[in-house]
Amino acid sequence: MFAKLKILLIALGLISLLPLFAQNENAGTTGFDSLKLIYNARTMAMGGAVNGIPRNADALDFNPAAILAAPNSSVATTFMDHLVGSAGGSVNYVYSRNQYIAWGAGLRYWNSGSIDRTEISPTGELIETGETFGANSMMASVSTARFVSPALDFGASLKFIYDSIDDVSASALMVDVGIIHHTVNERIKVGLSARNIGFQSSYYTSAKQSEKLPSTFGAGISVKMNEKLLGDIDLSKATGENIVARLGVEYAINPALCLRGGFRSNAGDYNLGGFWSFTGGSSLGLGWKIKQMNLDYAVASYGDLGITNQLTLRYNY
Repeated sequence: MFAKLKILLIALGLISLLPLFAQNENAGTTGFDSLKLIYNARTMAMGGAVNGIPRNADALDFNPAAILAAPNSSVATTFMDHLVGSAGGSVNYVYSRNQYIAWGAGLRYWNSGSIDRTEISPTGELIETGETFGANSMMASVSTARFVSPALDFGASLKFIYDSIDDVSASALMVDVGIIHHTVNERIKVGLSARNIGFQSSYYTSAKQSEKLPSTFGAGISVKMNEKLLGDIDLSKATGENIVARLGVEYAINPALCLRGGFRSNAGDYNLGGFWSFTGGSSLGLGWKIKQMNLDYAVASYGDLGITNQLTLRYNY
């Protein structure tokens, strides 16, 4: 039975990769953009390249299979300072029951801050009204990860998101699925995931105009080069975007302190011709562990648009 299930899951995983090579025909047409944000400092520092890293509670939003056999059950909270005055954060819980099953839950929020309201004049010029409005997003999720065989872990998440812009709102229901494949080389792991697969449950307008979800298909491979150095390379394709390659590395200086770095290949999206364009897509961070606590910090560059900061505090028990 396990052998058949393993074959089925691998087949589904390979099928999920097909959209990676599809031509982008829907650029800029998705809604619920806050689903594309990263809500974890370790993941952000590594450029989002965590799809193939197993036993990793920090990868809950990228590959739910990764939380299986996490070293500890944990509670984590993240605060992120994002672009143009926006901010957000998350609270995650991972219950690592044993090597065969794990559970997870999360709550994520984002707020745009105040946005100046403008109107368009008959001549096409923007007119300040003196008023402001805002946008908010709130998402809740529950997850589970299961042991399938010594070579395969499976995970799934059920998610609900509520978005509001000014005085209108919309919501959607989605699932994430993922697998971690343990290769014959214990240092090499492969991860596949499909995220934000679902449907809109309420609409911004009475006409029920649908917003496309940013469904994302990804693959990653991690390599434990030695006891101190870990690397991961990811490829992902989201609806309305081109393929993005991500690279992340983590180096443990000692058991209590590690350094991280990452790079995202869509750096050109943030190139506006300014001085800081060359930094777009890069990220750095560090992690500090003391007793049962983990403190992670990350800074990521969006080129001329600016930088973002994230801070994650995790309690392990």
